[in-house]
Amino acid sequence: MYEMPDRETNEIHNESELVDLIKSGFKASYARHFMRYTGLPLDIWAKILPVSKRTLQRELNREKHFFEASLAEPFIEVGEIYAIGMQAFDNNKDRLNEWLMTQNPYFEGKTPIEIMNTHKGRDLIKLELTRIEHSEFS
Repeated sequence: MYEMPDRETNEIHNESELVDLIKSGFKASYARHFMRYTGLPLDIWAKILPVSKRTLQRELNREKHFFEASLAEPFIEVGEIYAIGMQAFDNNKDRLNEWLMTQNPYFEGKTPIEIMNTHKGRDLIKLELTRIEHSEFS
């Protein structure tokens, strides 16, 4: 999803190494590739991430740039959402994106995208997608 070199993905064996990636190794190029992969427009990403649309554009255009942890962590967590969601929706990204944009009673009538701008919101989304994957609808 991120199009990371094998040498870097092979170095991630546990959550601690993932934390290290968040702190010091998440490149803007990974973010650009992942954003293309999701198909979500820049406006949506600006709502998910803790930066303005203009700042996000500037950060993405910097070559060989590493994101600060406050920006890298949401990308990693949204990647986890997509990994779980693709399993839950039989590798159908369009269905997953539609689900992310649809109001959900589990989220008090909000769309998953609307709560994706917080760590807790992303955790709730992952939990609900895991339930869907295992046919445990709430």
